[in-house]
Amino acid sequence: MAGCRLVNVKGRGPVVGSKVGRFQVSAWQWKRVVPVKSDSGFSAEREQDVHRACIRYAKWNVQTSEWDENSIWCNVDELRDLFQALDHLNMTDIGEAE
Repeated sequence: MAGCRLVNVKGRGPVVGSKVGRFQVSAWQWKRVVPVKSDSGFSAEREQDVHRACIRYAKWNVQTSEWDENSIWCNVDELRDLFQALDHLNMTDIGEAE
């Protein structure tokens, strides 16, 4: 039995993306194609939508002359949670937190 395969709906790259300063956020969408099991009653492949978000932070390292990059992959709901957490930070006076 062959494993599942992911097919990018855009062919290559993210569906949408945005970059501000050292941060880049992108939304990705794939179709997960689940092959037919030979012993199952299914007669066709099944497709499932997979939506993921990538948050990247990049900084130039002067000593090594290379980019230091960090990436966080999460689902779209978790990205919404991050936005809400940042909104709460903006509403809180940072001086009061000390």
